[in-house]
Amino acid sequence: MKKVKDFMTKKVIYFSPEDTIFKVAEVFAKRKISGAPVLKNGKVVGIISVSDIVKFINMKVKKSFPSMPSLSLLALFLIKSGKDFIEFKKNLKKIADAKIEKFMSKKVIWIEPEASIFDAAYLMQKHDVNRLPVIKNGKLVGIITREDLVRALVD
Repeated sequence: MKKVKDFMTKKVIYFSPEDTIFKVAEVFAKRKISGAPVLKNGKVVGIISVSDIVKFINMKVKKSFPSMPSLSLLALFLIKSGKDFIEFKKNLKKIADAKIEKFMSKKVIWIEPEASIFDAAYLMQKHDVNRLPVIKNGKLVGIITREDLVRALVD
């Protein structure tokens, strides 16, 4: 039977709760990943994903510009009216400096390395997550993603 340990990524990119949204976004873009575990004192305390970042930004923008229904309309609005651009830049700086502990997913669904890839697929589907930290004896030893499961199917 195919096991998680055979398809997981062992060199896991992870973050600290004190890291900023800007740092996370930068790493995601550079490494072409969409999520990663958040560790504090060696323990997984959350997961941060592109979805978390987008939700957070959207929430903050709506708070700053409550009459704007979407980010794209906000961009058009700012282009047309430069006077609010300085205020927007200040708010954008605050957003970029926000610590991820405020908006990461704190409910961590994880799996053990000896589990089957079918167990991983079940957990991902049941909890609607795209990745699972792989934990052995309380320590992060890897991460398995939906893409890894697809690779396992054809291997």
